[in-house]
Parts: sequence; C-alpha cells; structure tokens
Amino acid sequence: MLILRRKAGEGLLIGDNIKITVVAADEGGARLAIDAPKDIPVLREELLTAMDVNRAAAAEESQPEELVKALFSKKDPKQTKG
Repeated sequence: MLILRRKAGEGLLIGDNIKITVVAADEGGARLAIDAPKDIPVLREELLTAMDVNRAAAAEESQPEELVKALFSKKDPKQTKG
C-alpha cells in the first residue's frame, strides 16, 4: 500500500491511463478528480460492499410456496420453513 500526502491541485498517476487529482482538501476529507478510461469502473468502496450484499441476497433461493406464505403472512420466508 502506498500512502501519500497531496495538496489541492496535486495528483498521482496509476499506470499510463489513470490520473487522480486532489481538487480540495481539508480536515474532513478530500475531493478527488479521477480521470480513467470508460472501460475501467470507478466505484466508491461502500457501493461495492452494498453490491456484494445484494448479490448474496439474490443468490439465496426460496421455494415459491415459502414466498407466497411470507407475502401473505408478512413473515420472513426463512421463518416459515417447517
């Protein structure tokens, strides 16, 4: 891991095609400008974590009967298993 101190207007390069520039910085954080090719996704870390949680939830399988019971009884489908 590389740790740098940068001031507003300063930046860094990652490889040949990604440039990160500090737009503004204060004690509360920094505003960054990221210039990267469109085929490289740039995501905030918390969004990636939320996407992982959503993928895990979508991967869970429930039987249709369990879903119908849960829908009409307003209970969690996992709690309706016998």
